[in-house]
Amino acid sequence: DEAQKVCRCIVQMNKASTASSLDTTAFPPPDGGEANGFATIPEGPSIDVEDKYVAEFSLPQEALSFQPTEDVLICKFKNGDTERKIYNNVKLRDAEFDNLQKLRKEAAGKAFLPSISVMGARYLNQSRGDREKALKAMLDSQKWKLNYFSSPMNTAKLAEDLSTGMTYFIGRDRCLRPTLMFRGNRIPAQWHKDKQYDRMTDMFIFCMEYFLRYMIVPGRVEGMNILVDLKGLSIGQIPVTPLEKVYKTVGSHYCGRTFKFYVVNMPWTLKVLIGIAKGIISERQAMKMAIINNYDELHKEFALHQLEPDMGGTHPPVTTFFPFPLLPGPFNAGHKGGPSLDKVPNVHRTLTALGVRGRLWETSKSPEDNTKLEYSEEAKEILKKCGLPVPAHCPGADADDTAAVVENPPQAEAPKPEPMQENTNGIEISPEGDDKPVDVVETDDKVVKPKSFFSCACCSRTSGK
Repeated sequence: DEAQKVCRCIVQMNKASTASSLDTTAFPPPDGGEANGFATIPEGPSIDVEDKYVAEFSLPQEALSFQPTEDVLICKFKNGDTERKIYNNVKLRDAEFDNLQKLRKEAAGKAFLPSISVMGARYLNQSRGDREKALKAMLDSQKWKLNYFSSPMNTAKLAEDLSTGMTYFIGRDRCLRPTLMFRGNRIPAQWHKDKQYDRMTDMFIFCMEYFLRYMIVPGRVEGMNILVDLKGLSIGQIPVTPLEKVYKTVGSHYCGRTFKFYVVNMPWTLKVLIGIAKGIISERQAMKMAIINNYDELHKEFALHQLEPDMGGTHPPVTTFFPFPLLPGPFNAGHKGGPSLDKVPNVHRTLTALGVRGRLWETSKSPEDNTKLEYSEEAKEILKKCGLPVPAHCPGADADDTAAVVENPPQAEAPKPEPMQENTNGIEISPEGDDKPVDVVETDDKVVKPKSFFSCACCSRTSGK
């Protein structure tokens, strides 16, 4: 029974759950503004982070010029299904945009926090194009957010818990997606004794908000990975209930952000259970989870200095976990040469809070206005240090700066193109059979894969294909 509970918890990592409504939470009146095609209500900061707690390489300079390939923008499956990974500051496909426009019309009379409105297309994808479900999910998340962030999360209060090394950002994969580490054996014994698992949930939520504020660039890098380490834990010691709560929160209120769940050091009894479990996860869900025994599989996605030694990497052993122990690039998979020493720190300061949030595509705006980034007052000098052009709309830009903007500015190296699948479809209609159960097996290369004839271009490297 305990093994079945743990197995269900692992499966929940890949499922988006709908949170219960907080009926007692009242929405503030609309502020008369509009964002992403939706009426808005005022929104304050969700976290309050002192500068000393923001890691210097929270955002690498490569992210500002990174150009994701088509298969990084949209994950494509052989059965014709697709899943978008990057939503903001990019033009949506016709079916996606048409459904978004319908959602905007059906949301008339309702107003949203800008951080909720910018996720409209994500909620549509989560609901498989069902606008009624998407709208309900947006309202539920808004209720949760207004209740949870009635005041900003205080960094100083969380710093002690983060210092346990239970949850922290450790590196980025080859597509610059940050990776959040969770080490179950570092949960303090007193937390188990007193059932203080809400503190663990608070840490995850803080990390998600930190990720959204300091670690992404709309249209370029919008997703993340979660690496779960179960080393030294028996099945009975895995905190099933709190982990389920964490994954439900992430799936409901941060939908479309998690690209991959990696699980390492899984107890052998649980591996057997997952290996024989039938009817638990769908084909799409199976592609988002990797059970890792051979760390060479992680090297297919990460530069070695982006992983700690016990994960097969060369990152110096971490003893201070906050500010997060993030190193600069390069980020090429399998890179063994260590971090570059000439990278520019504090690149996160180039983008405003509005700029890092991004926007959904609107036909009333020009392509330039839909895709441009919102820069801060500090951006001009940081961009110059990075050897990047200074756009005309960047504060402080002058004629000499804008003259240096070339048609094709320097770009970070994109991942090597992978085999593309055929028969894409729109977001509104999903192919039959996507949610049918799939048998899961542990293959020779030590990665759990579905017994199926298809794979996803975004996931095929991890699945060993």
